Amino acid sequence: MKKLLAVSTAAVAVTTGVTATADAATHTVKSGDTLFSISQQYGTSVSAIKSENALKSNLILPNQVIKVNEAKAASASTTEYTVVSGDTLGKIASKYDVTVSQLKAWNNLSSDLIIVGQKLSLQAPAQSAEPAQAPVAQQAPVQQAQEQVAAPAQQQSYQAPKQSYKAPAQQQSYQAPAQQSYQAPAQKVRTTQTSTASTGGSTKAQFLAAGGTEAMWNTIVLPESSGNPNAVNELGYRGLGQTKEAWGTGSVEQQTKGMLNYAKQRYGSVDAALAFRSQNNWW
Repeated sequence: MKKLLAVSTAAVAVTTGVTATADAATHTVKSGDTLFSISQQYGTSVSAIKSENALKSNLILPNQVIKVNEAKAASASTTEYTVVSGDTLGKIASKYDVTVSQLKAWNNLSSDLIIVGQKLSLQAPAQSAEPAQAPVAQQAPVQQAQEQVAAPAQQQSYQAPKQSYKAPAQQQSYQAPAQQSYQAPAQKVRTTQTSTASTGGSTKAQFLAAGGTEAMWNTIVLPESSGNPNAVNELGYRGLGQTKEAWGTGSVEQQTKGMLNYAKQRYGSVDAALAFRSQNNWW
């Protein structure tokens, strides 16, 4: 019995003398159909449908009648294939609507190499029901991979030694003694300012007699020179008021008058000089 292939385009019906085998089926295209959806429905491939219907593209129209499964039906009884010159697994797989992976699995092939005269099985062995479990067995390597990845994550505990290296950075607290050591020389300046001792009372009496005040003696003279008119520090500052100017030498009277003149010229008044010395520890 022959089945006719009818293709309807632009309301024109065309009939051909192409016949199909008794096992061939036909499908009338409906709106929304694609070659892929039809191939999935009938368990075939897009390339097989296009080959069976001489289609040059994937374009199909509603009400178009196409043949399906003819090639699959024709090859259904073929279970073995003998390799000929020019064959590849890809060509054989496409011809019999199977995959290269299936051919290799069914024939225990570890590579794509085949030789002329070699016989290949085109279907799964009788015990092929078990290969479906193969993906489940392959889950073990996936779990191993996850465990191997997880292992480095656990090794993050080795970061603890890295954190311990921050301890030297915290040892910056040793800077405090370093800063304190620099203050020592400053204190030594005070101790070295007095080169010759003179009776404090007599020096102060001369200072007051020359016009100096108790406030100047307590705020400037004692902190600067400890009341020693001959005091010289390591930086070269001299006298009761510790200066490098000429009034830093000479008698107590000369130094006192020099200090009074310096206070008025530089600060405008003795009181202003005293205020500045109190705030800044120098004048």
